[in-house]
Amino acid sequence: MAPLRPLPRRRPLTTIHVLPTLVTAGNLIAGVLALAYLAQLDRADPLGDPLFTKAAWMLFIGMFCDAADGRIARLTRTASPFGAQLDSLADIVTFGVAPALLGKTVLDAVFPSVPGRLLFAVSVVYVVGAALRLARYNVEAGRPEGSHGTRTFTGLPSPAAAGVVASLVLVHHELGPNVAAFAFLGVLPLLGFLMISRLPYSHVLNRYLDGRRPLATVVVLVLVVFCAVVFFEETVAVGFLGYALSGIVIGLVLRLSGRREWDGDESDHLEAEGDAARDGAARDAGARDEGGEDERAWSAP
Repeated sequence: MAPLRPLPRRRPLTTIHVLPTLVTAGNLIAGVLALAYLAQLDRADPLGDPLFTKAAWMLFIGMFCDAADGRIARLTRTASPFGAQLDSLADIVTFGVAPALLGKTVLDAVFPSVPGRLLFAVSVVYVVGAALRLARYNVEAGRPEGSHGTRTFTGLPSPAAAGVVASLVLVHHELGPNVAAFAFLGVLPLLGFLMISRLPYSHVLNRYLDGRRPLATVVVLVLVVFCAVVFFEETVAVGFLGYALSGIVIGLVLRLSGRREWDGDESDHLEAEGDAARDGAARDAGARDEGGEDERAWSAP
């Protein structure tokens, strides 16, 4: 039998970058606050309690922090696996557990006669889907910087799935509790499966907002902003639901057209990964020369 090889000695983590860490901590804190608000709901009328809507707003705050930490890390060139792992841990709380409990709160309030195990199973499908999505992203991305170069996600990103849940909470008064409950009954498991699917989803910031774009794109964005100002809750709900369903539409179009990739995105992704790998290697070498300061990276799965 071959002798066992000793495990490589890992360099201890002694320093981290403060600013992106604080932003990601804001994401985690928003998720914890959402859970705290749900725990304090009035059991007599949970859907009418202001804390219920506040819990949904915490998810939007978490989304802002999740998008901001990656941008900050890229601008400051602070990249490492530590940031990606911390980001995923925050995401599973804010975009996994909290949205599932938001949906379950609606289901429990509207369907008190339905067995609790069934409603619990609906929420579990969402949580497990979010956890698998985040784990798969960390493994397949390989390098956190890669997400900043790609224009397409594989599977529904967990922040977008949480946005669907939070936006439905915002419009549940207009929909009525019964309609909202039936929506959650179908949406929660659907989102769970979409997150672990191989369907292509557009990276909105990289595809439509970065760099120069046609004038028509700017006009459409102005119209979207106008609708959001006048009909904020409805626009947000339609936007997130439309994005969640867009992966199905794009996947069907690609399948019917016989294409495997969307606008040649994979080559763009691999090129971005190659550039990120070279930059990361140079930064790692510089960090070792300076005494082992750990670099920091963030992504938005």
